Amino acid sequence: MDWLKLRLFRWLELGTEGYAVHTRRRLIVINVLITFVSALSIFYAIFFAIYDINTFKLPIIFMIVMGALFLRTPMLHNQGRYYGDLYNLSVWLIYGGILVHIFGSDSGIHYFFLGGAAGAILIFNLSRNGVSVFSFFSQMMIFFYAEVYRIPPRDAYALPQNFEYTMFVLNILFLLLFHYCLISYAVYLSKTAETSLTKECEYSDRLLENMMPRLISNTLKSDPCKTIAKRHNDATIIFAKIAGFEQVYETKSPKESVELLTRIFSEFDHLAQEHGLEKIKTDGSIFMAAAGFPEPTKKHAENVALVALEMRKVIAKYAQQADVDITLQCGIHSGPVVAGVIGTQKPFYDVWGDTVNLAARLETNAKPNHIQISDSTKQLLTGDFQFQKRGRIALKGKGKVEIWYILDRIS
Repeated sequence: MDWLKLRLFRWLELGTEGYAVHTRRRLIVINVLITFVSALSIFYAIFFAIYDINTFKLPIIFMIVMGALFLRTPMLHNQGRYYGDLYNLSVWLIYGGILVHIFGSDSGIHYFFLGGAAGAILIFNLSRNGVSVFSFFSQMMIFFYAEVYRIPPRDAYALPQNFEYTMFVLNILFLLLFHYCLISYAVYLSKTAETSLTKECEYSDRLLENMMPRLISNTLKSDPCKTIAKRHNDATIIFAKIAGFEQVYETKSPKESVELLTRIFSEFDHLAQEHGLEKIKTDGSIFMAAAGFPEPTKKHAENVALVALEMRKVIAKYAQQADVDITLQCGIHSGPVVAGVIGTQKPFYDVWGDTVNLAARLETNAKPNHIQISDSTKQLLTGDFQFQKRGRIALKGKGKVEIWYILDRIS
């Protein structure tokens, strides 16, 4: 049975390769429908052959030939998006029209045109193209004509009343099956669209939360047009640079360099999340993060200091593993900042203020493998850390600033 299912699926997907998802889905449905109509034609050919093969020889041959012509539709899909549709519609209008002419309105065959019109709405979407509009109105016209004028059967193919009634019931049952397939397809499309939309929303939410704090992303989701900007008086900013990474690009392949940087920054991300820091951005080999906002904490300076010490260990580990000469070059400063979301097409969360500028200057001025902090940050740290005074150092645009090193944490 598995090989039969595999062959059936391959048949239903015939001619759909290379198309966009929505077009491919429509072509698969067309293949399903022509397979259904072709099988129905063969069924009726056998039905009439059993009933009276001599009298209904021509209709039987006609049904078999038209059933075979329907099966040619998938071969035309590759000629263009609507080649198979036009061919299938032409064959169906000729086939159905002749059958109604042969067996009359009482056979119920014209009701399939009603199902075909409904299928045109669902499969093509009337607003999409002229093929769908023509398909809908041509089938509705044939249906109403056969229903209003009650076309009689040809004398040579007139059926006994009980047999005609049986044929009518069968046609209605097959039509109901056809509509069931259409409705099932509509429900499937609805569920698929809903699932895709849910996944897209979840992905967008995760992406937004990776770009900015959850508190900010939730605000942005509830009111996308809202200007988000706030002053935070108690914050600590850290700039951590992987010093010497420029040489890594020269000694390693691009793939190896990017993989190494990704592994280091991934550990930095984990450390920031573990200690309550908010990653702001990365710029080349520089990692910027902050603490104390958007959710305030009195231990913002301590948390940043702990992360900096762990960052130094991370870089030392990867320097040994990858056999590269890289070290941590770090600057930390505490003070007031302004944080907010910039942009609408590609929004990002950023931080401004003199505190940010001084932290960046401290990182630039820091010696390799040193964690350099301002005096304001040192005043916020408890006696759990070992410090070394560097002294008053002139920083560009800041004058002379009292600077300290964090050596380690006191156990």
